[in-house]
Amino acid sequence: MDKKKNNYMKYILLNLAILFSVIGAVANTNQELVDSAVIYFNAKNYDKAIVNYEKIIASGQESAALYYNLGNSYYKAKNLPLAIVNFERAKIIDPTDEDILFNLSLVKTQTVDKIKSIPVFFINDWYNTVTGFMSTNTWAYLSVLAFLLSLALLLLYFFSRSVKIKKITFWTASLFLLMSFASMASASNEKKINFDTKFAVITNPSVNIKASPDENSTSIFILHSGTKLQVLDQIQEWYKIKIEDGNTGWVKLEDVEKV
Repeated sequence: MDKKKNNYMKYILLNLAILFSVIGAVANTNQELVDSAVIYFNAKNYDKAIVNYEKIIASGQESAALYYNLGNSYYKAKNLPLAIVNFERAKIIDPTDEDILFNLSLVKTQTVDKIKSIPVFFINDWYNTVTGFMSTNTWAYLSVLAFLLSLALLLLYFFSRSVKIKKITFWTASLFLLMSFASMASASNEKKINFDTKFAVITNPSVNIKASPDENSTSIFILHSGTKLQVLDQIQEWYKIKIEDGNTGWVKLEDVEKV
């Protein structure tokens, strides 16, 4: 029995050793690719820099910095749609990074379509701005921390004999509990904006937006490369989309890149 246990442990340790060695090899390879990509970018060989960054992302590694650098490479290679796609992906991971937001705004000024967005009720706009100050994970961590602090203060309230301390701990615990709920709501709002709502970007020079998911249906308007769309639905090779002014239509999957 002990021999079987020992063999089982050896098997587990061997597999863990193999796993860690593979992870280490992938990390080393990716770092080499990053170093080469930087060299290629500085040498203005943007196509090779793009290939390296795409290989890293294909390996499963993702970060705001990777998508930001890939976006810069596409921008320098004069591929505005894919530059926007990758800046948008970087923004999802780190919505507060000023460099990402600046570059994304800069590239969007160079697109053809200038679509006026539907006015947002000022309270919603203010709320979205406030929740956008921090990422979904940061709001979630803050919510948990505030909740734990409120519990600790409530325990102090129940076990304290001082009336003054009871009053202070009760109201402070209530404040932290409200902060926890507010942070949770902010995390939920950021998740909805950045993860639950799906977007895509037009990648072809010009695309006819159809009234229905059919090649022979009526073209209702035309969009150009770099325009960001909200994806509402999918039927086979078609996306139902909405643009910032509220108009909807259908576009082929091959004409867009999902963010």
